[in-house]
Amino acid sequence: MAKITSKAGLVVGTNLTIDEPGRIITLNVGGSLIAKDGVTLQALYSKLVDLWATSTYQDSPFPMYAIDALSGQFQIGTDGSTYSGWKFSDVDSDATRNMLRDGGWSEWSSAGVKLQEYAGFIGLGSITPATTVQPYYHLGATDAPINFPFTDQFNVGVRVYGDASHGSLDKRTYAKAFVREYGKKFKSSILADTGATATGANKVNFLVSNEDDLKITTLLGSVAATGDSAMAGAPYSGITVAYYTANQSRTINSVACNFKTIIAGNGATLEQIYAKIQYLLRQGTDINTGGTAGSKIGKIQSDLLTFVGDTLVTSQSVFIDNILGTDSNRIEFYDDSNTKRTNPYTAAGTMSFNSVLVGAGSSYRLMYSAPAGAGNDYGEAGAITVKDSTNADITGTISAASIGFDFDYDNSTAGGTAGTDKAVTLIGIRPGSGKFAMATGTLSRSKGISLSLVAEQDRVYA
Repeated sequence: MAKITSKAGLVVGTNLTIDEPGRIITLNVGGSLIAKDGVTLQALYSKLVDLWATSTYQDSPFPMYAIDALSGQFQIGTDGSTYSGWKFSDVDSDATRNMLRDGGWSEWSSAGVKLQEYAGFIGLGSITPATTVQPYYHLGATDAPINFPFTDQFNVGVRVYGDASHGSLDKRTYAKAFVREYGKKFKSSILADTGATATGANKVNFLVSNEDDLKITTLLGSVAATGDSAMAGAPYSGITVAYYTANQSRTINSVACNFKTIIAGNGATLEQIYAKIQYLLRQGTDINTGGTAGSKIGKIQSDLLTFVGDTLVTSQSVFIDNILGTDSNRIEFYDDSNTKRTNPYTAAGTMSFNSVLVGAGSSYRLMYSAPAGAGNDYGEAGAITVKDSTNADITGTISAASIGFDFDYDNSTAGGTAGTDKAVTLIGIRPGSGKFAMATGTLSRSKGISLSLVAEQDRVYA
């Protein structure tokens, strides 16, 4: 079945109860009325008009007043000039109100006092899968999240005002709706997205939809149970987010920039970092680890990261510490002033070693090797060791058959002009196992530099 949009879908005694002595209107599941699909306020109003055109109900005051169906403005408990105290049923735990669609309404006492206001929150767009996705909202920037009464796209009344006898509530200046589901791109929407500045007894639209997030499903699979369980293991367990009240300085391309949200990347790939952050933003618990900004409930925090193709883009004032060098040039940071910042180009590659060179007692070093005659190249007394993007020498023990490295291609002037290709020599040795070996190569503007060192087995060393 579908949403009832015609008065003909409402049948007294089947899905509509009118208690004249108590002046209570109740909607009941039955006939063509399904709770999740509901009935429009316009259809209910029109049905009441037809009923009050008969002698059966004309001894009671008319229950509702319709201001405008297009903007979804209705009132109950008044006919527009007098007040009667008619109301929607309260004994069904708001089940009647939760079945009203395409509008908002105010509720009035017989003394002409406004008791409550319900805004008609309507999501625009498609949410999939409809049977499982649970959208939610909150009515204050720090308020707890509240689930809409049904899964799928929402179209339901939300109480935004109540007098002293109805919760002493006034939440008409802020509202934000969310849809965050495993394996789907997140979406949230605030009033300003459709030009509204406040809620009230009328329709309030939110731009909320979702679509498949291949960055999650490709990495972790399509099943939330297994994908979320991975978050307790490496490298995800070490990826955290800290929210600060004061600016945190980070240097990007030699410029000091300010950020208030710092993600600990834990040396993970950008995809892994993104997956953990999306996980955190689905949690109903405090996700602020080590920050000074107090408790931050994940579900109501703003989005932090977005992928545009293979480029990770941060939200304003978000920085990620400790990312892989190979990822440094597919990330865009937006600092506290919302200025885009990008890293200088970091070349990266791998050094490969055959088995006789790998193990304790071994060593390798990468040195510049051109131009000859300058006194600072490989083979000369002042040979310069190449430094990585953190300004550390590329040298050490050969602990594995493949060792990654990076290099500040745009800024390093050692061994020649910054931003140009540079000739290098890689040497390695492991006494008693692998003879001294050397290989030449070039540091170019690439993430796929490959240097390979193959040594003879040393059967003479004693």
